[in-house]
Amino acid sequence: MFKATLKKLFLGGIRQLRPVHYLALALILGLGIFNAVTGAMPYINQHRYERGIEKAFNKWWENEGAEQFKAVGLEPTDKIRNEEFEQFRARALAQKPSYIVEDRIEIMKKDFREWWEIKGGKEAFAEEHKRYPNESDFRREQTKWINNYTDKFTRYNMAFVPKREQYGNLLTSWMLFPSVWSYLVFAVFFIFATVQLEKRWQWYILWGIVVGLALCGGIFVSILTGTSFFDHYDGERYMGMSLALVFLLGATAFAPRKDMVSTITSAVCFTGLILDMAINWFVNPGIFGAVTILSPVLFGAGAFAGTKIETRRKNKRELKLDALNERARRVASRNPMAEMKAKTRATIEAGFASAKLGQFDQAQRQLTQAMTQLLQEHPVDGELVKSLAERMTSPTLYIEIMSNQWLEWGEIAKAKNSPEAAILLLKKGLSREKDKNFARRALYVLGETCITNKIEIEDGVKRLQKVIEMNGNDMIAKQAQRILDSIKST
Repeated sequence: MFKATLKKLFLGGIRQLRPVHYLALALILGLGIFNAVTGAMPYINQHRYERGIEKAFNKWWENEGAEQFKAVGLEPTDKIRNEEFEQFRARALAQKPSYIVEDRIEIMKKDFREWWEIKGGKEAFAEEHKRYPNESDFRREQTKWINNYTDKFTRYNMAFVPKREQYGNLLTSWMLFPSVWSYLVFAVFFIFATVQLEKRWQWYILWGIVVGLALCGGIFVSILTGTSFFDHYDGERYMGMSLALVFLLGATAFAPRKDMVSTITSAVCFTGLILDMAINWFVNPGIFGAVTILSPVLFGAGAFAGTKIETRRKNKRELKLDALNERARRVASRNPMAEMKAKTRATIEAGFASAKLGQFDQAQRQLTQAMTQLLQEHPVDGELVKSLAERMTSPTLYIEIMSNQWLEWGEIAKAKNSPEAAILLLKKGLSREKDKNFARRALYVLGETCITNKIEIEDGVKRLQKVIEMNGNDMIAKQAQRILDSIKST
């Protein structure tokens, strides 16, 4: 059941997608692949390099290292082996810079401090600028040196750094994501918001806002990092579309009319906002603390836009789809039992109307169908069955119902726990039955029904006695006698 529900929801969501949504999906997948390559490859390369170091050491230890220790009288224990490996690994890592840029930056900071303090950095600065440097000069020169290195890498030369004022990077910084979690939240909630808003807004309004906020997000962050509270983050990289996302979620959660946004949709939007803020605050680097502060502001701006931007007119395809959905909703809300009952009663009246017009064959078909449908209801409307039976056997109604049909209806009414209707129908059938065997069977059913339900008991006794009189040796006779004996004992 759960799998079927998920499948239904999934297929329903797919059916709502339009070509522009598939383009958005392609964009998101493309961004995911791009970030995976640029973000993960340095770690993959570094892992491969360190695995190569381990293999080289193992080969050396097996061929030469262990024997060297034995040659000087030392047992090559695991402890000695581990110590040698750490020294071997440290020498290998020192010979080749790390593929991971962040690790390389930490080493470069130490190297620059050493050069600055010990190896003549201050003196070189003083000679060039004709003054002795202070700590601010050190940080500026260190940042310049590191930037010359990091600008070679995609995730650095495409990101926007407020302090460097490279506003051209706003055209590319939105393509990068600071973490896997940020990308996953963006992918899920961006598709959700665009699918919802595309139903309400003109496509050029929606995508104009997306592009505008993707490009302007860095400007908002730059303004906030210009304040004293966040100024120590202005040298860090801003990237991603977090602010554009929360604006869209705000616009999705609010609309000109309350009935245009469901409670579930609003809940999903607020969940997306909270998740995005939590990831920016707890997972992503420091500058995203400023993004976290801006998120509620952009969400509120989106909510305002959602209530003010005029809802677009639906095209013919959407109007047709809405009409079909409304029809399906009305059908689903109907009471099928009530409709069936109403249809049966309409058939009864139609049958008698046909009889008045002299259409007796049609009347017979309609009234037979109506009686069969009446007996299928639960509970059976005994009064209506009796009324219909009386009208169907009226001498002024020139239709003929076969005796076996009356008997069949009588047994159905008995099984449906409507004894009065059953007795009436059985009597009608019995009065027309010519075959002795069928008549005897009908006598037994009629007598049993009367006695069991304490309706016309004397008449029931007479009919069971008639059954025995006609043939007292078979199973029906024995059952009839058992019923009669039970009455005598009471």
